[in-house]
Amino acid sequence: MPIFVVPFKPGGKSRLGDPELALSMFLDVRAACEQVGDVLICDAPGGQGAAVAALLATLEGPVAVINSDVPCVTPFELQELIDSTPALVAARDGTTNALALADAADFRPLYGPGSAERFGLKQLDLPGLSEDVDTLEDLMRLAPHVGSNTRSALQVLA
Repeated sequence: MPIFVVPFKPGGKSRLGDPELALSMFLDVRAACEQVGDVLICDAPGGQGAAVAALLATLEGPVAVINSDVPCVTPFELQELIDSTPALVAARDGTTNALALADAADFRPLYGPGSAERFGLKQLDLPGLSEDVDTLEDLMRLAPHVGSNTRSALQVLA
């Protein structure tokens, strides 16, 4: 069974401006991952790269890292990512939203601008994974495609 690592900082996503929306997106990502494999959540000082690296240092074997701000992800896309290991899905801005590695020890903390190229992995075009949410405008654009938790949180805002 695949292992999915989801970095999530409670109260994070300050650009989004609403911790409840960030939590809702995370819950949708976690729910999609749970339909395909086991899910481990990570948060540690030093940012996303450090948090992921710290958790992956305790694991062996295949692993996928899925960002918590991709509320449109589907289990089908997650399975396609796993089946394509090693591979990644880039965000529209060239950062990395998801990656699948043959072994946890293969991870390098290369996140940030241009990270999709720096990882050097085959890039997949999976819309639910490539569409991340950084701002409320992003979320409103993706609203018709988000998971049930995010949809419910958006209804409260309306």
